This record gives sequence, structure tokens and C-alpha cells, in this order.
Amino acid sequence: MIRGIKLTAFAICISAVATMANSSLQKVCPHLLTNSAMIINVEGKFVNEEKNKTNIKIEWRHHNDALDTFFVNSSGSRPFNYITAGKFRYMEFEGGKIKRQLGLHHLRENIGNTPLKLDDLELLANGYFKCPDSTKLEQNPNVFSTAVSNTWWSLVVDTLPNPEKAVMRGAPKKPRYFSITNWKSFAGDMLPTLASMSSEDYSGSLWIRSAYPAQALEMDPVQKPVKPKILLPVPKLFGKIAVEGERKIPLILKLNQKLLSE
Repeated sequence: MIRGIKLTAFAICISAVATMANSSLQKVCPHLLTNSAMIINVEGKFVNEEKNKTNIKIEWRHHNDALDTFFVNSSGSRPFNYITAGKFRYMEFEGGKIKRQLGLHHLRENIGNTPLKLDDLELLANGYFKCPDSTKLEQNPNVFSTAVSNTWWSLVVDTLPNPEKAVMRGAPKKPRYFSITNWKSFAGDMLPTLASMSSEDYSGSLWIRSAYPAQALEMDPVQKPVKPKILLPVPKLFGKIAVEGERKIPLILKLNQKLLSE
């Protein structure tokens, strides 16, 4: 009897957890910086909480139906790749030889000695924000509440769709302020090309160095294209290349052999 009650209670708990998970999943309304598969190269320079100058370079490969990957090179940290699918995420070091699986609580960690967090990459990749509360009569479309972030609780912008001011509030209890000075179209997507970032303890700036469709280019368009080597026509006389183990016979010897054979 008691065992049956315990099993029933356990089944109810499992059902409740599943219902809550489905309910929370339904309440997530993703808001992404771009809805296209893009490769975006970002750079940043900061003065961190210790008043040290820091910098970062990130190549973000965003995909709509695949894993998002960030190739990160920052001061105070060895280079790493950050891979996320929303429900799970991990880091790679030394070309994938070392992997570190991450839970949501790990997202509060700083990237190197910069003021950026792993949670910033997670928000960029998946844009997990809560859907508007339908029970409220008045809705403010400029206020976004995060759904799964362990660092940030909300993002508030001054205007949409291309804000100039934004503020993030969360667990650090010190707001982070953004001032966006320029938006530019990259392959039809409007992206913020230059933004200053500040809080009580740090300041700095972020900018997009280049952005392009993932399938369009294999190399950074900002870099100078490599000129193809001009191959001069090869005379027929030298067209045959000696393979390994084959002796190279000078032309003069070939002529002498022909004369001697006659």
C-alpha cells in the first residue's frame, strides 16, 4: 500500500516536472541579432575591473538549424571554441583535444580578463527571452526578460528595431550600459557595427570587423584577396616531370643517345 502511494507520488512529480518544462519552453520567444546563417567577426577593447587594458577577438558562426560556434581569442585566457545548441554547451581547447562541458551556472564566468561573460555568447547564439506576459494589460515591447540566463535578468532598449541605447540588469547587481553609434546592413541584415559598453567597474567598446553569409565566402572579405599565381605555358620539351625513382636525363644526353643508335 505504502509502496503504491510512493510510486503514485513519484509519477505525479515526474508529470509535474515535464509539464513545467513544456510550459517554460512554450514561454520562450527567441530574439536574435540575426536570423540568417552568418559569419560575424567581432573585436573589443576594454579597461576591466582591475583597471587593466584587455582585448578580445571573436569569430561567431551562427546557424539557424545547427550548432553555433564562437572562436574566441582573448587576453588572459588561452584560445577556445564555445559551442552551443541551447540545451547543452561545451568548450574546446587546443583544437578540440580538450573538451569542457558547461552547465548554466558556468555561464557567469568571465571570458579571460575581459568583462564579457560566457552568458553573452549564449544570448547571442540562442536569444532565449520570455514571451510577453498575456495577463498584463500594458505591455512594453522594449523590455526583454531573459528565460534561462544565469547572469542577466533583463535587457531594456530605447527603441526598436535599431536601438541606440540599451541596459542589461542581472546577478552582478551593477547595470551594464550600451551606446550604439552605428548600424549597417550586411547581406540584408542590420547589425550594430560600433558600440561602447560600460558599468561601474569597467568600460570599453565592441565593433564588427566583418560579417557575411556563411555559405557565401570561405575567407574574411576584409583581408586582401590572394592573387592567383600566373602559370606560364610549359614547353612540351619540359612537360614530363620525373617521378620518384625515375632518373632525370639531360637533353644533350638524349640527343647523343639518338645519334649513337643510328
